[in-house]
Parts: sequence; C-alpha cells; structure tokens
Amino acid sequence: MKPTVVLLVEDEESYIDALTVGLQREGFRVEVARDGFDALDRFDAVRPDIVLLDVMLPRISGIDVCRQLRKRSQVPIIMV
Repeated sequence: MKPTVVLLVEDEESYIDALTVGLQREGFRVEVARDGFDALDRFDAVRPDIVLLDVMLPRISGIDVCRQLRKRSQVPIIMV
C-alpha cells in the first residue's frame, strides 16, 4: 500500500525536524517546503494527500499559499 504523502510547509528547522520524525514514525511520507513559493512548486510536483501549512512563511504568507492551493485542489490543508 502506498504511504500517505504529507507536504509540510514550515521555515523553522526545529519544527521541521520534530514533525518529520513524528510523521515518518507513523508511516507517512513527508515532503518539506521551506517557503511559500517552494510550497506551490512542491505541491504540483508531489501531489500530496494532505498539507500542513505554517501561517507565517517567508516570501508568501501561509494564508496566500492556502488560497492558491485551494484554487488548484480540494486536498485537506491544516494551518499550523
């Protein structure tokens, strides 16, 4: 069975490390984007099953990323 793919959009390394370890331990495949533009690119490349999206991001806010993603897909988005 194919693992659920989580796109983690976060710019704080400590959060990335902790969330990645926890999610992988539960069997998820984690893809990381560190800013809003990277998130939009990674979303198109990876086609994740769910997005964990930081509100405060460099370059483009998490709110604006959420709006762009919602135009493209109905994938679940959790704002953190």
